[in-house]
Amino acid sequence: MSQKAGSAKLSSTLSLSVPFENEKQATIACKSLSPDPILKADELVVTYKTEGSSLVLKFEGISDRVIRVAISNFIDNLKTVVECMDEFDGKKDFLFEQY
Repeated sequence: MSQKAGSAKLSSTLSLSVPFENEKQATIACKSLSPDPILKADELVVTYKTEGSSLVLKFEGISDRVIRVAISNFIDNLKTVVECMDEFDGKKDFLFEQY
């Protein structure tokens, strides 16, 4: 999954691999994070994919600064996704259970 850039030259790149406990978690993270639109699509392209139990990202931007800001934003969003997985993945919902 990727978001396309316009005509600007994307001269800076960075690849990032984030390991998860299993393939299901990597897929959930990929599907949760990839729909977010890039605000300046002519300055940045982010490609998301899974490889086994890892989420693999490729950042392509017009400068190192653009990539740094994108990665910072990605890490903030990833933290939220991981916290949700920790809270809800595989846990039984006791709130509505009858006693």
